[in-house]
Amino acid sequence: MQLGHWISADEEKRKLRVEVATLRHALKAQQEARAKLKREVEDLEREKKEDKKRIKELEDRCRELEQQRDRYRDTIFKPNVRAKKGDKENEGIEEIYDVFTPKRKRGGQKGHPGRGRKTPERVDEVRRIYLETCPDCSSQIERSKNIEKHTVEDIPPIEVYRAQVIRYERELQWCKKCKRRVKAKISEVIPKSRFGINVLLYVFIHKYIARSSWDTIVWSLANWYGIQVSKGSLVGMLHRSQKWLGNRYEQILEQIRASPVKHADETGWRVDGINHWLWGFFTKEHAYYTIKESRGKGVPEKILTGSHHDDVLVRDDYAAYKKLPLNHQSCWAHLLRNSSEAAKAPDASTEVRLLHRELKKMYASLKEIIAQPFDAIERQAAYQRLSKELKGMAEAKYFHQDAMKIQTRIANQGINLLTTLLYNNVPLTNNLAERGIRPMVVIRKISGGNRSQEGAKTHSVNMSILQTIRFQQQPIISTLKNYLSSSTLQN
Repeated sequence: MQLGHWISADEEKRKLRVEVATLRHALKAQQEARAKLKREVEDLEREKKEDKKRIKELEDRCRELEQQRDRYRDTIFKPNVRAKKGDKENEGIEEIYDVFTPKRKRGGQKGHPGRGRKTPERVDEVRRIYLETCPDCSSQIERSKNIEKHTVEDIPPIEVYRAQVIRYERELQWCKKCKRRVKAKISEVIPKSRFGINVLLYVFIHKYIARSSWDTIVWSLANWYGIQVSKGSLVGMLHRSQKWLGNRYEQILEQIRASPVKHADETGWRVDGINHWLWGFFTKEHAYYTIKESRGKGVPEKILTGSHHDDVLVRDDYAAYKKLPLNHQSCWAHLLRNSSEAAKAPDASTEVRLLHRELKKMYASLKEIIAQPFDAIERQAAYQRLSKELKGMAEAKYFHQDAMKIQTRIANQGINLLTTLLYNNVPLTNNLAERGIRPMVVIRKISGGNRSQEGAKTHSVNMSILQTIRFQQQPIISTLKNYLSSSTLQN
């Protein structure tokens, strides 16, 4: 007979207490592990939300960069694609490709005569060259009457191309009538300077057209011409030229105010590290620049004061021009560019694509109408018809945000998009101002702006004179020399 193991009550209680303590310790460990895992899950959820937000931001940024890339690619390498004639879906688009798409491949065309550098008509020197011995066997060879001509153009060697030093001896004469001493003015010499007018021309051309740095100009004057001059002296020359050309600068402004059609545009600028704005006002023959700290409406109001109320201002949809007491023609290129970007977006709605197509058709219609000789009755009829279409676009009910944004642009510009129909020789785009302000943008990328207000004024005046000479297709060097010579003689 086997007897069971007897356990006292106290020992059993002790074992139970140990077991309970063990279980409590295990439970506490599990609770701590559970709390740790919960915190990790919360951290992962938070990181997940942050990752989703970052992914959304990156996707938006990627989409924006893709649109920007496509816009620049379409600007530089426009596809040679044309709409098929008779295609109702693309009706009216053929004319737009005439503007925004190249009509032929770049470079020489097949079947066209070749173009090469023409031989100069003027020959300053003839050099006869010949061999006395054969280059292969070194035997003596006789002279020949047969020749082969080869004409080259070159610049004089550095030793010859040195600065010309001229000493003027002015007679100190006495005027019996005025009872005072008089002396002749020196032509082609910068007043109060030891440099001639050609040095100023050199600095003008290399600074504003070649866009050279001051160090480069100082180096080239020293090494090519033997003229030792500091950067400060060169800057002083341009500051004085700004004062001499001030009258012509004001004349340009008067010509722009008097023009029946004028263009305006603006871009950022920096003066001594402070944000300013470069304003440009243009006609086909004149360019006027001014740099101001303000981008407000007061600048164009002051510049265009004195313009006739029937004049037309071609501009973009920037609000500063809106209240000017002129007729306004809004730039179609800006509107079509925005609608095109919206229509080509990966998530573009059908509404914005259809709206973009309607705008292109209207642009094509306008382009065709203004290409015809001006007829007031026909233009007025077209104006009434297209005004209704434009009003329909502005009042249509859209449900997608991209279409509503383009619709807002249309509504803001309104009938300013059709002003070209009521006046002769008013373009549909503001390309003249865009091209006119581009040289200043290139200079800004190189120099970063100006270091003083006086430098900004000098830059505005001198570039206005140079760009106006270019617009008028006059010879730059001779025309600028004539302006500077006549100005310096008066001072």
